[in-house]
Amino acid sequence: MNSIRNILFTFIVLLFFVVSCKKSNINPENIFTKIYADPNADISYYPLDIAENGSGGYYILGATAIDTTHTWLNTYVAKTDELGELQWSVILDVPYVNPVSSLINIGGDFYIFCMDEVSLGTHILKIDEAGQTASQVASLGSIIYPLAVSKTPDNGFLLLSYDRISRNTTMSKIDATFNITWQSQFNVIEDAEEILVDHLIKTGKNIPFFTGYIGSGNATHYFANGLYNYTLSLLFVSATNGDRTGIAQGYRYDGGASSLLSIQGNSFALSRFSFGSHFLIPLTNIDISSTTNISDFGGGKLAEIEANAETRVKRMTIAGKETVVFASNTNNNQVIIYAYDILTNELILKKYLGFSNPVTIGSLIQTNDGGIAILVQTMVTGRFKRIGLYKIPKEHLE
Repeated sequence: MNSIRNILFTFIVLLFFVVSCKKSNINPENIFTKIYADPNADISYYPLDIAENGSGGYYILGATAIDTTHTWLNTYVAKTDELGELQWSVILDVPYVNPVSSLINIGGDFYIFCMDEVSLGTHILKIDEAGQTASQVASLGSIIYPLAVSKTPDNGFLLLSYDRISRNTTMSKIDATFNITWQSQFNVIEDAEEILVDHLIKTGKNIPFFTGYIGSGNATHYFANGLYNYTLSLLFVSATNGDRTGIAQGYRYDGGASSLLSIQGNSFALSRFSFGSHFLIPLTNIDISSTTNISDFGGGKLAEIEANAETRVKRMTIAGKETVVFASNTNNNQVIIYAYDILTNELILKKYLGFSNPVTIGSLIQTNDGGIAILVQTMVTGRFKRIGLYKIPKEHLE
């Protein structure tokens, strides 16, 4: 009897050891946490976007500022290896300020949109790997105050901006050769320049500007979250000529959409905010051909999300399922990730990031190996704003 017990005990121990080894057999490039230090205590860093760079590592787009000066933010570009170790970084000289929060990959080239320090016009930069910098490839001087940009299915760009003279929000379709195809304007009516400047230099309310498209393969419509008729609104236009088709209005600057992802047709994943409360809606229908109100879409209120939190949404494959992934910030200064099954709307993953140092969301992507990379801002010793990078392996998402 004792012999049998000994054999069973030995088998259980060996089984536990094998399972433990299997679970921990994760390569170092698939799981890491990095904080990118800077000895200059006067500089603050703001993470904007991240992309895999084609050589196994990552490009990081950010902005820097000396918070006490209240001036335009400088453009920051960095490259890491597959372990997240910094290979090079650069803070671009003026006039390239206020980078728009998207790194856009077209054919292996990575583009950045930013603002001119003096004219407020738009510059388009391309990451120069050999020179370890980003260099100007085009300028659109007539488009001032660039606020958000995204890639279009035809390898062009959709740019959201604000015209201080006409007090209009402008959506500009830009082709692959950096020429303007069409523009659509939305009258803000009031002078929003002061609000936008406070947003851009990080001294006031952050406004969730973003752009995107609707359609599979080819775009049928484009959308943007911008200012219109005294308020933050979702703006929908025809992909053919930019003619407006519909609007989903918020409430002034205290309520509106914080992120939007096109699923199919008129189906979207939406996050919204209202006077400090946040709501996630993994699937809803929006009539893009009429005028509606963001508050009509309801959603589940999440008390754990911090009042001034930003929210990101992406489509990813997790545990073999197509999912909608939201990332936001909690009252405990952590990043929180929610993943919903795209077919059932069931919450299949909820994950917190950040422990001793507070972190806020910058951006997130699904990596080629099925994991997730999350770009954050962290507070080192509670006072120095720095950029951090988390890599979560595929195995920790299942």
